[in-house]
Amino acid sequence: MKRATVTRVLMIVAKVALSALLMAYLFRRIPLAAVVDLLRHARGQWLLAAAMLLLASNVLGSFQWHRLLDAVGIRIPFWKTCAYYHVGLFFNNFLPANIGGDIARVMDAGRHGPTRATAFSTVLMDRLIGTVALADLTLVYGALAGFFALSVLLLWAVFHPRLLPAVERALSRVGLGMLKPHLDELAARLQGFREQRRLMLELSLVATVTQVSRIFVHVLVARALSLTIALPYFFLFVPLLAVIVSLPISLNGIGVREGAGIVLFGLVGVSRAQAFSLQFTTYLVAVAISLIGGVIALLRLPMRRTESRSPRRMC
Repeated sequence: MKRATVTRVLMIVAKVALSALLMAYLFRRIPLAAVVDLLRHARGQWLLAAAMLLLASNVLGSFQWHRLLDAVGIRIPFWKTCAYYHVGLFFNNFLPANIGGDIARVMDAGRHGPTRATAFSTVLMDRLIGTVALADLTLVYGALAGFFALSVLLLWAVFHPRLLPAVERALSRVGLGMLKPHLDELAARLQGFREQRRLMLELSLVATVTQVSRIFVHVLVARALSLTIALPYFFLFVPLLAVIVSLPISLNGIGVREGAGIVLFGLVGVSRAQAFSLQFTTYLVAVAISLIGGVIALLRLPMRRTESRSPRRMC
């Protein structure tokens, strides 16, 4: 346990260090005065529009997860699903681990289901559907064919549990055979999704609309910064940026997001200062919206303390 804790701490330190080094490098390569000027003259109405569109996409994401929860028998009000979803977004932005928000969602939804494995199956499926939808948008890149293939493989693995014995054998060889009961339970929960292909198709459409909405958030931020960038470039670059930022190598994508944005948008004549401002401002918009989850988490603390004294009550 101690070794695992030390490893996690070292990984977090490495992520923070990489983000700090990348930002320091970028600050030396871009004219900060130009960045400040762009941010100072940003038009508030377009930033507000971007924030509202992002919020709407989060509600769509909540709906997607809500349908998955309902499919496994975890029936909670939609407003509560939205609350849990936004708490997850908050922890994703403010915890040094990329999966902090997913863990929060599993813990919250698991309070209303038979086991946490049930809740975990919905979060896992939610992620996979979103990944496949994102991969669909990135098919224009031959280099990302592998990413799409991996996404399809993951979805295939979920719907074809014959892969499970092979996974269990591999875990046994490395001394993790004790995970077998948990994998069996998770597989049983995921098995239920195999019989609901129409639901999966509907949610794939919802996920695609959600991802397209988040592309347009970047478009609105560009408008706020008075940047002239052709719309097709956003559909080319934003999905790729989402893939790059999802890699668990930095502190919530800080530094990686801005550096990759400078490289990609630089290919179509966008200056370093403009590309940096676009990516950093979009990130700030996302952080601002995720603060809704922080407020929810703060407000429910007294109820959670009360519940700890009375386990029957759930909130």
